Amino acid sequence: MKRDLYDLSAEISGLAMIITGLSKQLLNNKADPLTPQSIHDALFGISNYLERIAADLEERAAIEDEGKYE
Repeated sequence: MKRDLYDLSAEISGLAMIITGLSKQLLNNKADPLTPQSIHDALFGISNYLERIAADLEERAAIEDEGKYE
């Protein structure tokens, strides 16, 4: 297992904060806005990160399932 559940929880919380920060770009005109390319890159990074977390969870589920049948 690459990561334990505590690590995955921390990563998901971090992603939630990143998404919140990006959403504020849409509401707050006081700050310098991100370029469309920067927003695209951030969302692409989040997508990849979530896919990796999903793969870690699938691996964990498979390991737990193996233990049930032994």
